[in-house]
Amino acid sequence: MIIYPLLAEFVFRTGAIFGRTGSWWSAVGGSRNWTHEPPLEGKTIWMHCASLGEFEMGRPVLEQFLDRHEHWQAVVTFFSPSGYEPRKNYSCAKVYYLPFDRPSLVTKWLAYVQPDLALMVRYDLWPNHIAGLRRANIPLVVLGMSAPKTPWYLSRALPLIRKNFIAGVHTWGVVSEADAAIMSMAGVHSEVLGNPKYDYAAALVGVEASEKFKAWKQAQHKPVLLLGSAHLSDCEALNGLDLQGFSLWVVPHDLGESAKLLGALTQYESSQVFDSTRDEPKATDVLMMPEFGVLVSLYGLADGVVIGGGWDGATHNVLEATAQGKITACGPNWQKIAENKELIEQGFLHPIQTHGDWIQYLEQVGTEELAAQGKTAQAWMLEQRGAAEKIVKVLEEAVQL
Repeated sequence: MIIYPLLAEFVFRTGAIFGRTGSWWSAVGGSRNWTHEPPLEGKTIWMHCASLGEFEMGRPVLEQFLDRHEHWQAVVTFFSPSGYEPRKNYSCAKVYYLPFDRPSLVTKWLAYVQPDLALMVRYDLWPNHIAGLRRANIPLVVLGMSAPKTPWYLSRALPLIRKNFIAGVHTWGVVSEADAAIMSMAGVHSEVLGNPKYDYAAALVGVEASEKFKAWKQAQHKPVLLLGSAHLSDCEALNGLDLQGFSLWVVPHDLGESAKLLGALTQYESSQVFDSTRDEPKATDVLMMPEFGVLVSLYGLADGVVIGGGWDGATHNVLEATAQGKITACGPNWQKIAENKELIEQGFLHPIQTHGDWIQYLEQVGTEELAAQGKTAQAWMLEQRGAAEKIVKVLEEAVQL
């Protein structure tokens, strides 16, 4: 921990100075409104998440902890705008971007938050933040960690950084025994605390769509195939398929890219496409739905669901659809999400590798068999709850509550 602090100070300072307007550098570097606020007073828990998916994993833990300890307050930080923007008005906590991992900023940040307990979700761990917590003797718990291989910061080739992390983390909470085995091979003791994303998803069971979207569903003469959190690559993956037997509903991951997504659906004419923000409900071949915060409720209306992101970097949240009793399909890049392996093994998630995989899934959409299997998936998912309570107990032990 000699070279890294100096390098981080230089890189992050330079990036903040020269980052383009609208870039991640400018968003994070320009979000230091906390520097003008007085230090927080009272018992504080700080939870850090890389993006929205990690927040969904940590949320049930944080909220259970706050419910049990009402005199505590919370601070939540994000690394990514895709997490910060949707949750910047989260009612249970003060929300900020994670300050750059510069030693000077870390010192100021911890002096502002004055956390009594830190909680970091999955993998977004930064050496100088860890070192700052360690020096201040603030217990840090990592939750929902998946370890398909030894994390870089625990590599024996980086002994000082490795020592900093081992000394700075109170509990490494991993999802499965396989993750614990990898951590053991790295020479680190961890605890199998499970995946609190199941607790998050369980709270979504029974979420209903608005009357507007129910009217859209009633107007369709064909089964609804919902493509949720769609990227451009997800839409391109639909080309070459015969989708005339479905009403395709598309919810963009980035609402500003609706036009690009529509342009990628080359098999449709503009006359076949409607927009939920402008048009009245009617039968349609394609319905673009560039609306924020509607996706979870739409899963309940769909006959088939394709989860976006799997033809890009990684699938988005599959469990939100499982909570609504849906058997889903996704692209080939599903491995980064811990629960996806379990869903595939159970037959509740169908990864698409070939044209034949598409045909096999689409032939089931709208059938009674798929609907019945969806109910089985929902019941199985509810049985997986309980990780949040285990993690809360670890948090309480860390601060001797």
